[in-house]
Amino acid sequence: MRTTVPAEARGPGVRYGLGLTSTPLSCGGVYWGHGGTALGYRTRGGVTEDGRAAGIAVTTAPTGAASQRVEAAVDTALCR
Repeated sequence: MRTTVPAEARGPGVRYGLGLTSTPLSCGGVYWGHGGTALGYRTRGGVTEDGRAAGIAVTTAPTGAASQRVEAAVDTALCR
């Protein structure tokens, strides 16, 4: 599941493989996860190699800057 291919459309450095994405962390390393978006909902989250985990669910489908804040919240949680 962690054999990946580039998925730059999802963000810089993002890679995808069999349902999992590998997303670079601002503090170094990556997290592995799978998010989703449905009408009125968005989830993002994942786990690092050392077992730190974070998950976020919002009851809106944010776009633009709000969407970037959801991604940033996962990064912040995993980098602390």
